[in-house]
Amino acid sequence: MGHAQTKKLYTTHEVAKLLGVTPITVIRWIEGGKFKCYTTVGGHRRIEHEELVHFAQNYNLPWQGEEELEKRKEFVILAVDDETEMLELIRDMLSGVSSLRLIEVTNGFTAGAKLVEERPDLILLDFLMPELDGFEFARFVRQDPRFRDVPLVAVTGLRTDTDRDRIRDSGVDEILTKPFSGDQLIQLIERFRNHKGKRTPGTEES
Repeated sequence: MGHAQTKKLYTTHEVAKLLGVTPITVIRWIEGGKFKCYTTVGGHRRIEHEELVHFAQNYNLPWQGEEELEKRKEFVILAVDDETEMLELIRDMLSGVSSLRLIEVTNGFTAGAKLVEERPDLILLDFLMPELDGFEFARFVRQDPRFRDVPLVAVTGLRTDTDRDRIRDSGVDEILTKPFSGDQLIQLIERFRNHKGKRTPGTEES
């Protein structure tokens, strides 16, 4: 898998470098309400590239990141599962897929932070996790306007009609039932990649 990527979110220092100003100037712009930023779980400021480009255009500032952003070709997947063996399996299955970056997390709280920081193109979500389970995390994704259009795939061993109805009701696009093959996983990912990470009508994988 490739490692080079263009960020969808920038730090204040990165914004300063891209716009040719000091980090203090960027902070003053943020505090003055000239452009919006998001704050991570750790309290760090992050600026979306769309917001940054819009700001640079409005104030006629030199923007040095547009070409870099256009070169972003990786398809970013966030895999969330409390079983590290499952994450290792997914990693192995996808190891030969080009232009793909896999982010692995073992709980819903970390997944929330990665969602904000990385803006994945697709989420693979286990539903039986301690503390913040897949049902709660899926509802969080669908209720937040920043993420509600991110494709969400349930990767689960739940098989009863009742459980699967609950999973569908949480807002997932597809259900991938454990155990599954590498071919099944790759075909599913390619369907979403062909739609550029946009949600498409679900076709469950058995």
